[in-house]
Amino acid sequence: MITVSTDGIWRGPTMPRMGDMLPRPVQLTARHGVTIICAVQTLSAFHRLSGGDRAVSVGLILALAAAWGIVATRREGDWIDIAAVIATIGVGAWMHVLTHNGQAFVSGYASLFVAPFWYALPDSILPWACAVASITLSTMFVGQRDIGGGLGNGVGATFFGLAALFWGRVLRSSHANAQLVVELRESRDAEQRSAVVAERARLARELHDVLAHTLSSLSLHLESTRVLAKSREVDAEVVGRIDRAVALARTGLEEARDAVGTLRDDALPSPERLPSLVSEFERDSGVSAHFEETGTPAGLSPETRVALFRAAQEALTNVAKHAHATRVEVRLAWHPTEVALRVSDDGSGGAQTLPGGGNGLRGMRERAELAGGEMTAGRNGQGFTVEVRLPLSAAVAIGQRHSDD
Repeated sequence: MITVSTDGIWRGPTMPRMGDMLPRPVQLTARHGVTIICAVQTLSAFHRLSGGDRAVSVGLILALAAAWGIVATRREGDWIDIAAVIATIGVGAWMHVLTHNGQAFVSGYASLFVAPFWYALPDSILPWACAVASITLSTMFVGQRDIGGGLGNGVGATFFGLAALFWGRVLRSSHANAQLVVELRESRDAEQRSAVVAERARLARELHDVLAHTLSSLSLHLESTRVLAKSREVDAEVVGRIDRAVALARTGLEEARDAVGTLRDDALPSPERLPSLVSEFERDSGVSAHFEETGTPAGLSPETRVALFRAAQEALTNVAKHAHATRVEVRLAWHPTEVALRVSDDGSGGAQTLPGGGNGLRGMRERAELAGGEMTAGRNGQGFTVEVRLPLSAAVAIGQRHSDD
């Protein structure tokens, strides 16, 4: 993320870097170009310098390398960077006084670009003024004196700094606007998520108030009817049917509570409950059932967890009602990119309908597709097989689908 301080200074590692727009092999040279050019200018005048001036020139080259190195690599925008820019200007002017080879102009114009472009106002005022003064005075009094030329160069340097200031402000505004757009998008996504959570909570309340209460009342009435039937010695088959109705009502109540938990994202049906589901199926139906799990379990989105559990639940219920099977195999396989559930039986019946008010195979397929996966069903030669494959990245796919909607 782009970081621009409230005072207009580029701070930290996100500050624009010198040479970033150049190919990587030449970035280092570009960032230290001021030091390299001034060093070449100084060394080219060594034959005209005395021994003492040569020693001073070498020291100035090292000082310039240190100062400009801070400017080119540190990029914090604090007083250390400002001092490094001013030091660069001063060292370049000193080199120019010794050699008359123009180092003041190289360091001055480079600083005029960096100071207003990176630091904006008012932090750039002092280095900006120092650079303009260095260029102006170097033209006026070093080498051939040129007062008029110095004034002209000073005015030109001032406008050069203004151009850099304007350019930096444009880029800062552009990055600030981009950051604002990102924040607005995040805020909008948060509002959408909040609205979804609120709607899910409302639906959970409605479901709990209507369906759960109704099923609770039904269960109580059936329980009292069963007690009454036993007390009056009603036919055993009738009592058995009432017992089955009581069990179904309790199951429906539990599923209603699960649905409420699903809407609230708590106590969701999950793959961890599949072994107990298979055991309950074997106990209630009398059909031999075996559960096998392979691979390494991974985290799933709420939609995927529910789709996986409901698919197994509905497939097993269909086996009990329609397949006339003697054995059922439930296999859960975890793969690197998906999880696969396979329910196979050896029965002679088919999957004409599934419980749930007509949801059947179509409902299972729709639930799988909503979780980003697919469902297949058909004869396997000895019985019937239902297979559901769901991607482990379903949460991402669902989030993209919601954003597209």
